[in-house]
Amino acid sequence: MIFLLAVVGVCLIAGGVVYQRVGGVEGTRYWMAERALNGVEKHLKSNNRPDGISEEQVVTVFASVREANQNRRTNLPALYDVLKSYQAEFYTKKPSTPEIETFLQQLRQTILTDTVKE
Repeated sequence: MIFLLAVVGVCLIAGGVVYQRVGGVEGTRYWMAERALNGVEKHLKSNNRPDGISEEQVVTVFASVREANQNRRTNLPALYDVLKSYQAEFYTKKPSTPEIETFLQQLRQTILTDTVKE
């Protein structure tokens, strides 16, 4: 019983440290978005990319969105919607070139731009 309590205690402490490292609730949301982004990119690059879209183009778009996400400059609800729509539509069928072009454009649009007025 004491061993079980010690293991649970160590797990709680480790979980708390990780939670603080990712930035609390807000950081966890961005971390989960990055994990989803990585999964969709891997799926798209592995076997679901149409011939009309280069792998370099896919990597470039995902890298820019990933960088914006790490800097907390993405619209998270929009990003989740775009990724969810990809998963719902294309995890079972291969998309066409125009569909992926539209998807990549929607993905780019989740990046928030800095609007500084002078």
